[in-house]
Amino acid sequence: MADAKPLSDRITSRLERHQLELGERQSSIDFSMKALLDQQERFASVAQQIIGSVIRPRMEELARHFENAELKVLQGNSGFHCVCDFAHTPRFPATVSFDICLLPGESKDIKVRSDIQIYPILMEYKRDDTMSFPLDGPEEAIGPWVEERIVEFLDTYLRLETHPYYQKDNIVTDPVCGMQISAIAATSKIECGSHTVYFCSDACKEAFSKNGEGGKLA
Repeated sequence: MADAKPLSDRITSRLERHQLELGERQSSIDFSMKALLDQQERFASVAQQIIGSVIRPRMEELARHFENAELKVLQGNSGFHCVCDFAHTPRFPATVSFDICLLPGESKDIKVRSDIQIYPILMEYKRDDTMSFPLDGPEEAIGPWVEERIVEFLDTYLRLETHPYYQKDNIVTDPVCGMQISAIAATSKIECGSHTVYFCSDACKEAFSKNGEGGKLA
């Protein structure tokens, strides 16, 4: 019978090497996971600080100008969100959500993203923007960026007030010049008995008041 010891030694050596490889692999996993968890903990700490001191105060300033606005702060698997929701109104006939969120970036970065959702979608608009900032001391850089996104959102939101597709149920005709305008946005109007007459300008309103139907432009 052949000597089995050489084979037994090889098997033992291979098993020992396998255990060593498993140990090294587990050590690598432990190191990577600790680094990841440390990074997530650091991100969460920085994100909470930025939401509280940089983003929320600026979003509150936006919201206070609109009675239909509601602000909320959310934390999920995808990051930290400061969301301003705008309810449907006659003046702004759409449901709108404006979100500034913080997302993990590279190891030393944090991503800030703005996102606008408008329902129904009846016009083209810029829906999102993203910028990365260093995780160390990002507040001073993020503040101006957030302010620019808020102003851009405001420009988009105000378009609902005059956009023909959104204002189609509010469109009226100026009896003097024949211009079609939004009754909600019209600044000049006259109560005539049981109905209201809307004008595109004070000039048309004055012409109508002086001459009635005779004030209609040629």
